[in-house]
Amino acid sequence: MARKPMVTRTIITTKVNVLCLDITSAESFNKVLTLPRTYKDDKKLLKAVESVVNSDTEKAVHIVDKKEVQTLYGMNEQTFIDNALILDPETRKAFGVTEDED
Repeated sequence: MARKPMVTRTIITTKVNVLCLDITSAESFNKVLTLPRTYKDDKKLLKAVESVVNSDTEKAVHIVDKKEVQTLYGMNEQTFIDNALILDPETRKAFGVTEDED
């Protein structure tokens, strides 16, 4: 069987275990999330976690544990072509997107 060409990308993510609080029942619980990229300190990481976790019923309170994970992702070329955005080579932004939309 012939090898199919693939588009690959190595991405470093941050797997974080965060202490959360259920506001309605006043109970704490841990939640594990995987966020793209790395973070310089827990304060910046908690801010990123809060944007994902915080809602009317639960709040992120404290970073319990974190780990940077490097993973190689891939998909076949046709799937990539069918799903990827076409970018302007000079600006590296999607065609038709203005500065205000970023």
